[in-house]
Amino acid sequence: MMPSLLPPGTSRVDRSRIVPTNVRTWIRKLDLMTLRLFASITEERNIGRAAVRESIAPSAVTKRIQQLEDTLGFRLMYRDPKGTRLTAAGAIVDSHVKRILAAVDDLHHELGDFVEGVQGHVRLWANASALVEYLAEDLGTFSRNFPSVTLDIDEGNSTEVEHAVSSGIADVGICAPPLAPSPKLSIQPYRTDRLVAVVSVLHPLANAEKLTFLELLGTDLIGGGAKSGTTRQLEHAAAQLNMKYQPKYRVASGEAARSLVRAGLGVSIQPSGMVWPYEDAERVRSVPIVDKWAERDLCILTLAAGPHSVALTALTTFLTETRNS
Repeated sequence: MMPSLLPPGTSRVDRSRIVPTNVRTWIRKLDLMTLRLFASITEERNIGRAAVRESIAPSAVTKRIQQLEDTLGFRLMYRDPKGTRLTAAGAIVDSHVKRILAAVDDLHHELGDFVEGVQGHVRLWANASALVEYLAEDLGTFSRNFPSVTLDIDEGNSTEVEHAVSSGIADVGICAPPLAPSPKLSIQPYRTDRLVAVVSVLHPLANAEKLTFLELLGTDLIGGGAKSGTTRQLEHAAAQLNMKYQPKYRVASGEAARSLVRAGLGVSIQPSGMVWPYEDAERVRSVPIVDKWAERDLCILTLAAGPHSVALTALTTFLTETRNS
């Protein structure tokens, strides 16, 4: 038998009215004003003082509390000449009511920001390809539309961006999708980019219209940082072919990799947005990689557990809408 939530010698409001198993019953019958009155009584420990505080007749307060007890199926408080005290069930309800009212207060505060204009501060981390190809321009437009939102912008590889968001260093990250996404993260699509092979015009593959990753694995490759999102993606793609991605050279930046390409030392695989169409056009060209995985979504990372600030919500909404425009 389930132990009673009430002290010995007391009874339930009505044993036939046990806590409803269908939460919709509560949603239909509970109202915020009654919850506020309940919270006021628990703070004042007196129905009369709570009634004065809320500018309502004591009889109306009593009636609402009785209705609340009828809805929940438990006596929530004892009344005596000295005031009120909570039952065990009432103490449980009190803790939840405080959280509900606090959430309503937060909602009121955040919506008030919209009335005055969206304000706030957002810490954003992004990888280089996102910044170069799309994000810098999108953030410029966002800042013109929301001048009262300040942006802190940091650059890192996709692994660093993912860690920054997961650990709370960043509010939002823009990068390649994690290969093994953390359940702590919410992931939304942002833009699409494609990996291309950057080759010298003197390279044997320079005249190719398109290339497969398998063809590129047989060349001298110039790789980027070991922890970058592109490197992880290339390692995963090679493993799917039962091969290893083993660049002959490794450099820290895409610009350095393209310098080695111009010098004829090999081929670099990079996001198309990192390869400026006018950069050394007579010495370097880019060739699309046709493998399906080479076309990838850049994504927006935020913590799955909110709440998110109004400024952060405005930014992520803007970026997702920009994708669809």
